[in-house]
Amino acid sequence: MKENIKVLGIIPARGGSKGISYKNIAPLNGQPLIYYTIAAAQQAKTLDSFIVSTDSPKIAALARSLGADVPFLRPKKISGDKSTDIEFLRHAIYWLEKNRGWQPEIVVLLRPTTPFRTARDIDQTVAFMVKTDCDSVRTVSSPAPYYPHKMWVFKKSKYRKNVITPLLPTKYYNRLGTDVPRQLLPQVHWQNGVVDATKTRFIKAGRVYGPDIRGLEVETSKALDINYPDDIKLAEQILKNDGKKATGPKPTLLSA
Repeated sequence: MKENIKVLGIIPARGGSKGISYKNIAPLNGQPLIYYTIAAAQQAKTLDSFIVSTDSPKIAALARSLGADVPFLRPKKISGDKSTDIEFLRHAIYWLEKNRGWQPEIVVLLRPTTPFRTARDIDQTVAFMVKTDCDSVRTVSSPAPYYPHKMWVFKKSKYRKNVITPLLPTKYYNRLGTDVPRQLLPQVHWQNGVVDATKTRFIKAGRVYGPDIRGLEVETSKALDINYPDDIKLAEQILKNDGKKATGPKPTLLSA
């Protein structure tokens, strides 16, 4: 089904991080965090190639030692706290097009802060996208830890202090406010960042997703996102409880 469709995986791993210093290579169960994503990408059958996009020579060297292709150092101007995904995605695909003459039809985003994804998750996402011919796919989980219909935002007011308004008022708001039984609320799925995929033409147009976005549900257990030291502790506890042992990724380097 995928014979004539080129698929590129991109692992973003900038050096800066506030919650954990060098978060993307923080140790997890005896391996750097990025190891788990590189290993899954190497084992995925639907990726024709994958790269690591980083601004850090330290991360680049480590990723290469794990067998990843790190063809460039990402410019610092698109590697800050406020930099957006579309910036490094566009930079990567244009760099590959200019320097390698390689143009994928689909780009798969694999964040190293989600270490419990598997090669099967990647392959199922790509296969679903190819089968449905949709513009974009992102993995989701349910139930959401919090209902957005029960959330509030502070509203700026010149004369009144701490005024709040519902984030998403429901049809019950005038009668019940946000104290609505969850059984009456729509089922909410939350984006988990395990695997995101989109057609390259939308990235070139400056959009991370096309208008036809499909959701693919994956187990909540795979959706742990590493941002703080406590997340590392939780991930290690999960690995310990599951009795998982890390298996080394292929030692050979991909094409430079």
